[in-house]
Amino acid sequence: MNASWLSSPTPDEPIAQQPVKGQFFLALYLCLLLLLTIYQDFPLVNMIGEIGRSPIILLFPVFIFCEVAMLAKHKKVTYASKQQKYLFAFILYLSFVSMVYILVQFVQGTYSFGTENLLVKSMKVLMYFVLILFYIRHMYLVFSKIKSLKVIYGCFFAVVTLLLAIMVLELLSIPDALTYLHSGSSPYWRVRLLTSESSTTGTIIVVYSAIMVYLTRYLSGGFARTLSFLYAAGFFLFYTSVTGSKGFLIVMLLTLLVTMIKFLDFRKKKNFILLIAIVLALYWYIASFSAGLTYSFSNDIENYTSSYTRMGTIIIALATVFHHPLGVGTGAYVTYFNEYMNDAIELMSRVTYNAFGLSQINAGELLLYEGSDKNLGVKSGFFQWVMFGGIVSIAFFFLLAKNLIVKVKSTSSLFLALVFILFSLIFVALEIKYEVWLLFAFISFFMGRNETNHTNMPRVSR
Repeated sequence: MNASWLSSPTPDEPIAQQPVKGQFFLALYLCLLLLLTIYQDFPLVNMIGEIGRSPIILLFPVFIFCEVAMLAKHKKVTYASKQQKYLFAFILYLSFVSMVYILVQFVQGTYSFGTENLLVKSMKVLMYFVLILFYIRHMYLVFSKIKSLKVIYGCFFAVVTLLLAIMVLELLSIPDALTYLHSGSSPYWRVRLLTSESSTTGTIIVVYSAIMVYLTRYLSGGFARTLSFLYAAGFFLFYTSVTGSKGFLIVMLLTLLVTMIKFLDFRKKKNFILLIAIVLALYWYIASFSAGLTYSFSNDIENYTSSYTRMGTIIIALATVFHHPLGVGTGAYVTYFNEYMNDAIELMSRVTYNAFGLSQINAGELLLYEGSDKNLGVKSGFFQWVMFGGIVSIAFFFLLAKNLIVKVKSTSSLFLALVFILFSLIFVALEIKYEVWLLFAFISFFMGRNETNHTNMPRVSR
């Protein structure tokens, strides 16, 4: 592999003089990265487990090679943002807590859960965090080597267009849409793109649409910018009209409410029209989706299991942290998950009876986790990580959110996307949701350059 592109341009070699051919291949590589980021039902999962559900794992050797080359070049770690420092410190903390709680389990005579050794389980889960850190750093590197924001815009435009094509193909061929690209061949009746289920697609649509809208400002001419904005908006609205994800609709409503409060100054008369427009939009949104959403949620609780399972796993996480405020690490958590399961089911049964009058609820999916290590985890990225690291995880998320919100508070598209993602952490797992970390890396790189310790970072032209 040619490592020349890993070097930053010298003062005598401005980035504008870099070969056009090199920029072309960098653009193709960025398109590949963006495509692999959204591919979250890769068949490799059937061979190596959940970490293989994303093909990003295949790029880990490339990440390592680039890090070694950059370290050899600069004799220090470059592009180290606050976000990366927070994540690195969090990984160190999780490693320590994991070893402590595994030692406790070993002393008590528990060496494994289900079919997996607790120490091996801990190492496998920690690998997700390490891969996320390297992914963020690699996106920093690639962004820094592409000289034009128009090129980066073109990459996002291409992938958004591909997502639109996939969406249309799915709608035309449901329930057997593109099964050869997924880890299983079972029929699926909703739009899921290249993920395992529809509930995981919303973050992809929001992140890619928002970044594309943000980059639209660097296009030449007002007409091109208007067309680009309308294209991104149409893409988003089309997805909204066909998605079957309850979580997406709920999070979108919360995001609209927060955004209205953030960007409207009610003391200014000129904002009254905008206020009325947003209120009407919220009314349309609620009128269009609330009935179906309420029916779907009630039907799900009474006849199916997904909402019940998600809530049950969150209660298990909260119970674990209540008894172990510093978290239980990435290995021993499986034993505590099983320990508090019955308490969670009992609590939910009482709540659903009082709230909905349902005397019997299907807890079959949740009970499948009892005594098994297969896909065992909290159905919420935020609460899963809180179960791992306790109050330190909460501090990590707080610092991360604070750092990012400050950067995007004056940029409406990225602010919307960030708020949406922060709410979504309650509904989606984080371990292979690389579009979440893509957004965080994009914000930190383009709006927080003074954070890094790399003084020769090239300036990206418009």
